[in-house]
Amino acid sequence: MVKNNNKKSVMHPRNVLRTAPDYTKLAIKHKDFRQVCELELNGRVSLNFRNERTLRELTKMLLLEYFGLHVDFAPGSLVPTLALRLNYILWLEDLLAPLKLDAVRGIDIGCGSSCIYSLLAAKKNQWHMLALESKQTNIEYARENVKRNNLEQLVEVYAQPDKDNIFKSYFETASMLPKEGFHFCLCNPPFFDSNAENPFGGNTRNPQRRPAPNNVRTGSAEELTCAGGEVQFVQRIVEESELHKERVLIFTSMLGVKANVPKILDYLHQRQISNVSTTEFHQGHTTRWAVAWTFQQLTLTVDAAPSSSDLYCT
Repeated sequence: MVKNNNKKSVMHPRNVLRTAPDYTKLAIKHKDFRQVCELELNGRVSLNFRNERTLRELTKMLLLEYFGLHVDFAPGSLVPTLALRLNYILWLEDLLAPLKLDAVRGIDIGCGSSCIYSLLAAKKNQWHMLALESKQTNIEYARENVKRNNLEQLVEVYAQPDKDNIFKSYFETASMLPKEGFHFCLCNPPFFDSNAENPFGGNTRNPQRRPAPNNVRTGSAEELTCAGGEVQFVQRIVEESELHKERVLIFTSMLGVKANVPKILDYLHQRQISNVSTTEFHQGHTTRWAVAWTFQQLTLTVDAAPSSSDLYCT
């Protein structure tokens, strides 16, 4: 059964960004952030979301201000937006809440150079995270971010030697696997199809219903594209989940295109995976979707669907 627990107009009550940040006050407090702000005639600051450096300093500042995290990004790598990532973590909290776990272990598929999901999960909830990454530069930055924030006891960054498999390399080579397994996996899959004639040229939104996003696109081709795009990537997670259903309790992934949600649901149905849930993440002009599935006798329900402040749109 597919259960969509989305309440589109309701903001997640635990999202700290449901109240728009006061960028003027934050610019006074944070020097590096102040350097990318533009001063308006009324004395308040504004931000140019089409500038990559601005997005980098904004995300770094928000992570420091709200979570005490010191994070850096590899040059040219994906700059994550905090509101969306936090929405995902909050959704996972809601999915896991009925289990009343004393300790939580999760897998971050493709942690990127920021390692933002694992850092947030560890810092905010003291979850134990396995962060998987295949790009060497990203691995180096992710490990440094973990070390800089003294989270080595909670976050392990694992260098994936095989890009064609998601879980296999770690499960077959790790010297010490947690006896209790993992409670969830999360993923922000590569969005675009690298086999397309123009991978970045497609328009995935209806401009009359969903205005174009304000921010510039960031990230390397390796982070943004893969063969078959996000549909094929998530299908691989589904296939591998059948092989490792005793190791991971709840499998999840985000999706960037609404039309791809029924494709993944159909694929799950074809493989006779019926315990499935979906949700939506809202932030300004940007909407993302997520799907969760499990092979166990769990009820994948949440009390409220995640969304973030429409005033923080990056």
